[in-house]
Amino acid sequence: MWKTVYTKPALYLRRLKLRSFADKASNSSSNKPYTDSLNHPKFPRELEPLLHTGKRLKNLPATELKVQKSCGFDELYSWQQKQQDRPDDFILHDGPPYANGDPHVGHAVNKILKDVVNRYKILRGYKVHYVPGWDCHGLPIELKALGKDAADFKTVSPQDIRKRARKFAEKAIKVQTASFEQWGIMADWSKGRYFTFDKDYEANQLTAFYDMFKKGYIYDDFMPVYWSPSSRTALAEAELEYHSDHKSTAIYLQVKVAHTSTALTTLLGSCPDNLFAVIWTTTPWTLPGNAAICYSPQLNYGVVRCETTGRVYILGTNVIDHMRQLLNTQFTVLAEFQGDLLDGTTYIHPVWPDTAHRPFLPGPHVAGGKGTGLVHTAPAHGHDDFCVCKEYHIGAESLVDEDGCFTVEAGEELHGKNVLADGNNKVLHLLGSNVLHQELFEHSYPYDWRTDQPVIIRASRQWFIATEKIKERALSLLEDIEMSPPRYKQDMSGLLRGRPYWCISRQRAWGVPIPVCYHVETKQTVISSASIEHIIHLVRQHGSDCWWRLPFEQLFPKDVLEKSGFDPNAVYVKGEDILDIWFDSGTSWATVLKDHNYQADLYAEGYDQFGGWFQSSLLTSTAVNNISPYRKLLVHGFVTDEDGKKMSKSVGNVVHPNSVIYGGKDKENEPAFGIDLLRYWAAYNYQDNQVSIGPSILKKHNTRLLKISKVLRYLVGNIQDLDSSDKLVEYTQLLPQDKYMLHLLYQFSHKTTSAYENYEFARVLNRTENFIDELSSFYCHVTKDRLLCSEKYSVSRLSALTVFWYLTDTLLHTLAPITPHIAEGTYSSLPIIQGERSVFKSGSFKCDPSWNNPDISEVMEIVLGLREKFYYALDNNSQAKEFDVVIHTSSPLRNCMKVFQPEGYPSCTSPLNEVFQAAVTTVLGKPPPILPDDSQIVSGKWPFKHKDGTSKEEPYTLVILPAENHKCPRCYRYLAASSTQPCDRCMEVIAGQWADY
Repeated sequence: MWKTVYTKPALYLRRLKLRSFADKASNSSSNKPYTDSLNHPKFPRELEPLLHTGKRLKNLPATELKVQKSCGFDELYSWQQKQQDRPDDFILHDGPPYANGDPHVGHAVNKILKDVVNRYKILRGYKVHYVPGWDCHGLPIELKALGKDAADFKTVSPQDIRKRARKFAEKAIKVQTASFEQWGIMADWSKGRYFTFDKDYEANQLTAFYDMFKKGYIYDDFMPVYWSPSSRTALAEAELEYHSDHKSTAIYLQVKVAHTSTALTTLLGSCPDNLFAVIWTTTPWTLPGNAAICYSPQLNYGVVRCETTGRVYILGTNVIDHMRQLLNTQFTVLAEFQGDLLDGTTYIHPVWPDTAHRPFLPGPHVAGGKGTGLVHTAPAHGHDDFCVCKEYHIGAESLVDEDGCFTVEAGEELHGKNVLADGNNKVLHLLGSNVLHQELFEHSYPYDWRTDQPVIIRASRQWFIATEKIKERALSLLEDIEMSPPRYKQDMSGLLRGRPYWCISRQRAWGVPIPVCYHVETKQTVISSASIEHIIHLVRQHGSDCWWRLPFEQLFPKDVLEKSGFDPNAVYVKGEDILDIWFDSGTSWATVLKDHNYQADLYAEGYDQFGGWFQSSLLTSTAVNNISPYRKLLVHGFVTDEDGKKMSKSVGNVVHPNSVIYGGKDKENEPAFGIDLLRYWAAYNYQDNQVSIGPSILKKHNTRLLKISKVLRYLVGNIQDLDSSDKLVEYTQLLPQDKYMLHLLYQFSHKTTSAYENYEFARVLNRTENFIDELSSFYCHVTKDRLLCSEKYSVSRLSALTVFWYLTDTLLHTLAPITPHIAEGTYSSLPIIQGERSVFKSGSFKCDPSWNNPDISEVMEIVLGLREKFYYALDNNSQAKEFDVVIHTSSPLRNCMKVFQPEGYPSCTSPLNEVFQAAVTTVLGKPPPILPDDSQIVSGKWPFKHKDGTSKEEPYTLVILPAENHKCPRCYRYLAASSTQPCDRCMEVIAGQWADY
């Protein structure tokens, strides 16, 4: 932008070296006589561990815990709840973590994220409602509670299982609570919590269950579901983990065609005796349950003759070449046809040839991308299979029991054999030579998320939620939900759209019972308003344990059966299923949000909850209340190690929160970073899909936090002289560079507030770091002399200290939600604070609108631009104090800079000179009549914008020459008449100090 000309005579360089040498010689003696006269920062010792200088102190975690106690972390939640002047409520509903073990870094990300939100909302004047909770039922807890008895849980009574599980959950809750409190999570930890095994919670859950049942959203049916043989229970999609390296035995199987349709017979002339359909499957064990072969009416199929065997095969035309290569043979294509010609064709069952012929059926799920275009269909072992067969009134008979073994109905040769092991092998043996090709096929396969064993699809009688009836309304509600980050919105809607039903029954003991009984003879289900009301009353009194403790006559008294329309003298059997834990937690709104119209402002969890808690909460709330339980979703990623790998104890890459806070065994590589660093890391990284953690990542964040800590330390050390707000200087009296800094502070506060509102905490920290850089390199640097050497309570020094106070206050308020220990510990130590010595009780951090001063910013842009040219000419910024500068400019530029150098203001102490950091800075309307030989001249033009809106390049000239005066032994500025005596400014300060004695 600038046109600049430089001149640098050789004489100038020689004189510079001589002058520098002379100054060093004359000032070689110590300046200790003047040390006591300087205004050194007085950093409070008690803040040493919090705002350290670079080396993490061993007692940092202990100091942070002391801050929690001294600053009342444990009573902040209840304090803000009692404030009557907080008209706006903010409700963050806590998704319940499982009470099944010690807390890990995943817990830390989740809880810290929520705490940052809540603490920010308190600063903004909201009354925050946050009730931490725990998911206390379900398989994860039951398995751990059973321990060595987990595999044979049927041998343990339900009452014993429930007793063990409750005890285990209560212990886990106690351990997790202690960690959450240690991390500074704000809540009422003594009374304000919820547990899914609470009596009222269970009763409210059953109320929601019956409400959905009455509306037709809940039903029982015999359907295929994901079944875990290792857990002996049905599972929902959200309870599965997919292993991409699972290996299945895949086969291409020839199935004898018994009869061709009329259309196909016409095409072929007749039905060949050796005509076979070719199917492909990765689950040979399901073939005994085969009931049909599905085709697509839109796909093209071919009839080919194998030249090796003479057999004739039907298969998709797109796989003919592949099958020819696979069988190492030649095919002759006899005919091609569209799939709808298969309608009416039948085949002989591949395992049970003596049974009735099975049909070819059109299937909407059949695609040409894999397999042969003809799909083996077993309605008891596939969701699509079941739907197709149901449409054609073909029943689903399961030949597999809850242990994953063939039942007696599967025949003597298969009975008792495990379908994923010897049972699968036996089926292959029965198929014999009909298997055209067999191979190991590596693919993604579902596993039980807790036992880490493969699951199967198995038909059984279960309870379901008809999500098809709810999800259109739920999807409509989801459109109005804000998502942060917004990129996840389509993920949740996609998962919801693809869910035809939700299996909510489980065959375990640790949970809330499905409150029904069954007529022994008719198998009819007993459930009515009378029976539900009675059971809910019992649960509110005794908890769900009553289902197992009380006799049947107390659960279903005769009068209740009669009111329900059933024969009170008939024989009934109590249901043994419990509700899915996703229904447990998904109805948490019924208890936690009952005083808030069953709707929270925010749910915040990991992205896996799109198919879990986010979805189950939305579905149940939509069904019961016709509203979403949340207005906004905040989503975080999953924690991995530094290489992006999932943490595992067996691998040894687990990072425990305590090792971050207190350090590991090797303190050199695993130092004690403290609680705030853990929080800083979590806030900075939570929006990443993979939230990585490890020694190098923590050290990097520690460096960032250290940079902030050092500047805060400098600010706090200086403002110790501000023991009263009376010492603060009015804005109109501030020096222009001080006003400029407040302008930057206003912009910083505005941007970080916007980032907080959008839950962009990494942006908050990035902007804080960038602001700290500018503050340190510019403002702290240029004001150092004024603060250190000026008269202690002079207006100019108090002007800088006033800005230092506002900087400190705003930075502490900005950092407080993320690093509350640093913020509260520092804020409470400041002498200027009167009354409540807590950042969070001090009110919202708002910058005065008058600080937003674009005019001063425009002038400062000119001043800094000229300063940059001055520094560039020197090659070394630190030498600026050794030179005098004369600025000759046009009148527009000169008039503009008057605010920095008013008429009659000494050139050595003017705001302009402080910004330039020169010995003396002078602004002239005319160039000096005589220029010394050792002067350096910098000429250029500045693009100046005039008040009328026009722009013009205004000329300027900088004349740079070695300072005329000597180096002051007190302030080190080149203002002294003699190198052995202080300058006039310093002499006045010293004299004033003597006068005080």
